[in-house]
Amino acid sequence: MIARRPEHAFATIVLLAYLPVALFAIGHHEMWRDELHCWLVARDSATPWDVVRNRAYDGHPPLWYLVLWVLQKTTHTPLSMQIAHVAIASASVWFFASHAPFGRLPRALFPFGYFIAYEYVAISRCYGLALLFVLLLCIHHPRRFERPGRTALLVLALALTSTVSTVIAAAYVLVLFAEAIDLRRSGDAAARYAWFPIAVGVLSCAAAALCAWPPADSTVAHIAWPRTLPSDDAPTRLIVALAPIPRADFFFWNSNALLSWAPFRRVAFPVSLALAAWILFVLSRNRAAALLFGAGALLLVALFGGVYGGDVRHHGFLFVLFLMAAWIAQQSPKPRPSLALTVTAVLIAHVVGAPIALFYEWRYVFSSGHRAAEVIRAQGLTDSPLVAEVDYPATAAIGYLGPRAFALSPRTGRPFSFVKWTRDRHWDPTDAQTLRFASEVAAKRHEPAVLLMNRPLVADLVDGLQVRRVAELYDSMIEEENFFVYVVAQPQS
Repeated sequence: MIARRPEHAFATIVLLAYLPVALFAIGHHEMWRDELHCWLVARDSATPWDVVRNRAYDGHPPLWYLVLWVLQKTTHTPLSMQIAHVAIASASVWFFASHAPFGRLPRALFPFGYFIAYEYVAISRCYGLALLFVLLLCIHHPRRFERPGRTALLVLALALTSTVSTVIAAAYVLVLFAEAIDLRRSGDAAARYAWFPIAVGVLSCAAAALCAWPPADSTVAHIAWPRTLPSDDAPTRLIVALAPIPRADFFFWNSNALLSWAPFRRVAFPVSLALAAWILFVLSRNRAAALLFGAGALLLVALFGGVYGGDVRHHGFLFVLFLMAAWIAQQSPKPRPSLALTVTAVLIAHVVGAPIALFYEWRYVFSSGHRAAEVIRAQGLTDSPLVAEVDYPATAAIGYLGPRAFALSPRTGRPFSFVKWTRDRHWDPTDAQTLRFASEVAAKRHEPAVLLMNRPLVADLVDGLQVRRVAELYDSMIEEENFFVYVVAQPQS
């Protein structure tokens, strides 16, 4: 294999250029419910095992939640999650710029693409951490059998970070298994060390699948025999991953300009197949790389087509998979020249998408959760009982209201900070039912209740005496996180 000495000076320059972009992205991002949901799971879990139990309805393995548990118990502020996320993204940039076996142009382009400059830095989720583990596995790959303990640890971490990264970990374990068989057939002594990371990888993926498997009363997607045909556009997620150029409009997030264009959408499926075939061709001189991409892409497409369609952040792991396979193939004695050109072309497409996302993130409000919390605080209502309908968007405000904030849900009658996706909350109370519940809460507490809704109450119910409108925040890009704040007085005796 071809080895290249790390370019630490070059990587430092790239990192210094990237940091202002990362800080701009996260500095203009209002955290939404998914980010603060994970934070609140960590906040309201006394022990690490409580974390594992409390995120059982989310369909994700627990590593990111456990990282947040440590942060929350030591800092008590969600800002620390954003700081940690910038640090994780910066580490990914530095490792890629210093160690990736590509020329300086692709290594310089990488930090300024859509995923690294926006999706996996501005939005504090588990995906940036999973990308970091992938890059560390790439760096370690030439010594995967010489240092099997480190290989096992990295595969374990990757498998337990997110569902999509579990798929990549499984594909990598398959590669290790194929290589171990070859080593054994050739009588290579390294074969005896190969089985340890393979065994740990199999157990890690099984543990991740068990953790992600939702409880019986969950409304999260279960793996089962499909009642309808799988989504036939799942392979087109490869286009989203390789050309993540969003639409240039208010609803840019989770959009793709190519797939939004009707003439292209008609040919998207064959284009996706052609892209997959081309990638396999440019990887074909390295069997491990081709097997990694082929197996991983099939598993991800099966996930998106049969279990959960996903959004751009999930589809981006087809790009992460391609990048990992390309890194491994580029270290071959004679990689195809078209491989590096393909990597560069993909990264250029990513760079085209990043400014669109950053502009609209700066120009508009991503979520109104932070502003709703500020309204409640400014009105002196922080200690008042909080009723939230719908429940799950309210997480975006609860996370900003302090270390002990919670709300009551008319759907279940229970207090909550993060939502457990149980069947008993899977109904829609009317405005009258919601107001009745809020009035009962106010009566029990002998003080007015704050009602946080993500839709306006029917006008006839807002009389200014019993129900007073405090704020209307309806310009959020996340449509479910447009908030309407009301104060519901105690019923008159």
